[in-house]
Amino acid sequence: MPRSRPALAAVLLLVLVGAGFLAGYGVGRSQAALGGDAESQGFALLRELLHHVRTTYLERQVDTRSLFYGAARGMLEALGDPYTRFLDPEAYREYREHLGGVFHGVGLFVELQGDRPVVVTPIPHTPAYRAGIRAGDRILAVDGADTRGMSLEEVVTRIRGPAGSAVTLRVGRGERVFTVRLVRARIANVSVQGDENLPPAQRAALRAARVAYVRILLFNETTAREFARAVEAARAAGARGLLLDLRNNGGGLLDVAVEIADRFVPAGQPIVHTVDRQGRRQTQRATRGPKVPLPAVVLVNEFTASAGEILAGALRDHDVAPLVGLRTFGKGVIQSVVSLPGGAGATITSGKYLTPDGHDIHGTGITPTLVAGARQEGRSEAEVARIEAQQFVRALEVLRRRLSP
Repeated sequence: MPRSRPALAAVLLLVLVGAGFLAGYGVGRSQAALGGDAESQGFALLRELLHHVRTTYLERQVDTRSLFYGAARGMLEALGDPYTRFLDPEAYREYREHLGGVFHGVGLFVELQGDRPVVVTPIPHTPAYRAGIRAGDRILAVDGADTRGMSLEEVVTRIRGPAGSAVTLRVGRGERVFTVRLVRARIANVSVQGDENLPPAQRAALRAARVAYVRILLFNETTAREFARAVEAARAAGARGLLLDLRNNGGGLLDVAVEIADRFVPAGQPIVHTVDRQGRRQTQRATRGPKVPLPAVVLVNEFTASAGEILAGALRDHDVAPLVGLRTFGKGVIQSVVSLPGGAGATITSGKYLTPDGHDIHGTGITPTLVAGARQEGRSEAEVARIEAQQFVRALEVLRRRLSP
């Protein structure tokens, strides 16, 4: 499958593939492809309605483009799929920038849970992170506008903005509600981190065990290179094992997750199966390329989703690395990204994926090898830190046992 280049407007929980993947399904523009009378009547309805707006609506100055964008947005929202979304030109540009590694905003990954946006993870060292916003926090309002019932695109568009401008969020954490004012910034979206953000005690434990720690925040266009550099640095430093942290990883590019899984899975073995709307299955298999030369353990939690689950599922099914933590999110569908006239775009759910053993994890998630910790939602910062520390300790114990002669 070709490497995906278009992508994300601001959030996550997406496994993304490029427009070429969608073209492979034979998408057409002919009247026959539209399907007959229902579509013809629908277009006639829109033309008639537009005529009445132009000739009857009280305000004489009407932005026709905004009307059509609203119609496009409503058409996709009518599908009832939170992952199928219309992106106006500004949102689509930000979407592509995000997976390219740089964007402007406050540094939050969010997704819809019910009728509210929920934080999946803040990016370290960003305005949201410094303000103390945590995974599981609910975004109740943006600049005074209630988010209940907003589309994900609208929430993201309201939160984002030029560097130096401000946005005020009303945040819910358990029973507590608080307001925070954030100044937007240019964010270099580093997707792979080492142990520099861990507490001193955890860093000391890693050094004592000679274990490297690598955290993948999301899968964007730079992730595979960053991961390869991190593994090489660990090997050069004499590490005996690898603790791979996928907690709060909300997804990203499918082919990047596959590329990293390829560093672990034996050559010729399946990494992921994808199934399209006709039920056709394609299997991506591991190559004979370089493999990670270290025993590994993987940390997961309830916010490990989508492409993060593809990687975790491949490592689990092939017994390459045990998973430690909590059952993952359970997002097992794939979005294709399409470019539309005028600079707009859309993400359209175009398939589902199965783990190497054929498991459909959509709505159920992946059960870790060793369950550790508790769900983060609604908990205080101190409680979340204790949960993550407990998971870290258990994962390191498992890895130490794997390293024992």
